[in-house]
Amino acid sequence: MAIGARGRSTHGHRGFTILELTVVLAVGAVLLAFAGWTFSGYVHRSSAQRAAQVFARDLALARGAAVRAREPVVIRFYESGRWYVLATQVTGTEIVRRRFTGGDLRVAAIDLTTPGDSVVFSARGVAESLEGSGTLGEARFSAGSTSYTVFFNGMGASRVAES
Repeated sequence: MAIGARGRSTHGHRGFTILELTVVLAVGAVLLAFAGWTFSGYVHRSSAQRAAQVFARDLALARGAAVRAREPVVIRFYESGRWYVLATQVTGTEIVRRRFTGGDLRVAAIDLTTPGDSVVFSARGVAESLEGSGTLGEARFSAGSTSYTVFFNGMGASRVAES
């Protein structure tokens, strides 16, 4: 057995080879890429779902504000800019302005499928464009490959579903 200058054995203390380090780094890179892809999908799903839930709450807020103020309240969509505003129709008082371009409310697209670009709740709390029609309005919030749709009726009741 060979003895080094300080009296220790030099056999068996080789360390890692370049090939071993390369394999470990390649496996680590693949795992990190997969984790990033999975996390990205989660972020898109949660952003779209959160945006849809916020809109569903804002429908109830608009209806309640219309009844309380005894004047129509409009939710006006600006789909290309990915935002909407709730305001009283007569006085123009802004109640809420929502932007879906940052933070946890980042979506790629908003699509309102009701006629026009707005929903108006009358002073009685009924969505005028949907009154008596029995049909539901729809608003779709998309992020990545995930979309959530808010289905709502003339009384502002809503249901959020993944689409």
